[in-house]
Amino acid sequence: MPEIQYDGGQQWVLNLTLAMMVLGLALDIHPRDFLKVFKAPKAPIIGLAAQFLLLPAFTCGLTLLLDLPAGIELGMILVAACPGGALSNFITHLSGGNTALSISITAISSTIAVFMLPINFMFWASLNPVANELLLNINVSGSDIAQSLLIVLAAPLALGFLMQHFTPNLSKRLHTILKYMSLLALFMFIFMAVFKNYEHFLAQFWLLFAAVLAHNLLAMLTGFGAASIGKLPIADKKAITLEVGMQNSSLAIAIVFTQFHGEYAMALICAFWGTWHIVSGVVFAGVSRVYMSQNKGVSL
Repeated sequence: MPEIQYDGGQQWVLNLTLAMMVLGLALDIHPRDFLKVFKAPKAPIIGLAAQFLLLPAFTCGLTLLLDLPAGIELGMILVAACPGGALSNFITHLSGGNTALSISITAISSTIAVFMLPINFMFWASLNPVANELLLNINVSGSDIAQSLLIVLAAPLALGFLMQHFTPNLSKRLHTILKYMSLLALFMFIFMAVFKNYEHFLAQFWLLFAAVLAHNLLAMLTGFGAASIGKLPIADKKAITLEVGMQNSSLAIAIVFTQFHGEYAMALICAFWGTWHIVSGVVFAGVSRVYMSQNKGVSL
């Protein structure tokens, strides 16, 4: 089986990049983001339920239906178990959606992902015989993933919260720097990973593209469907659609490299996700803005 070319140095770079992204997110999260959930819990609860309950379940069903290679299926389940990415906040704002709701869901989902991600991933992967066989062969446990999340997710979040409390002015300046620097570093890492392994990438391009396209569409529809069933306002529907449809695939990539020894199909599907969900998010934002401007007062 082919393997992704990477070394320990790359692994540390990816971990540091992800930690910077999470720290940048934490520096922009305020207690009021959590308080909003208690004041108006309906929309955040719907978004979190779609994120952590519906999407992993639907993804497992999709992998069983499509019957893809084990690494791709396991990678899809891993992405589905991840929280929403910080980019969803920006794209939600671009779409005219409820940015405050998006930030609130991102903050809460990133926090509870420390224990929800390994639980979701191990449970749904175990229901897919092909994916579970690969998981057992690699010999990864939920506790190993949780330990990794403590380093790349929980620690930066805690540091960010403390810095906001004790050094608010520094936090504001550092947030602006980290927001762009970490994003650029992530794109560079993904580019280098694909460049060094372009033969594997090109050999499975159409399979990867089809899998990510179907999975991302499923994620978008899950978020939109849950918000529609909950009869939420248009702005909230946009926020939840993007929050569920734009997963933190950079976190998934970090887990693949730290826990799965760079399993090539998993790494490629996560990297492809990291690129495609930006494209689909921007397209959704543009289409929804045009629709909203032409159909004022009409519910989506």
